[in-house]
Amino acid sequence: DENDNYNYEKGIYSTIDFTWNDAKRELTVSGRKGEFPGMLKERRFNIIIVKENHGGDLEICPSPDAVIKYNGATQQIRL
Repeated sequence: DENDNYNYEKGIYSTIDFTWNDAKRELTVSGRKGEFPGMLKERRFNIIIVKENHGGDLEICPSPDAVIKYNGATQQIRL
């Protein structure tokens, strides 16, 4: 949401669902649902598979396992 008011209580927000299929090692990023004024239409997700010495701390991981350029449409990626 806009992060500065209560418009989400009126349904003015968006959501993006992430689903992991462990058997296929596949991440699905769903199509965006909803919208609000000033919302980013495109964004970048850095995907990190957390393992020993990689992505398990509070620091930003400098080497993501994948990068998704997201424009609101459903995407699937194998990792």
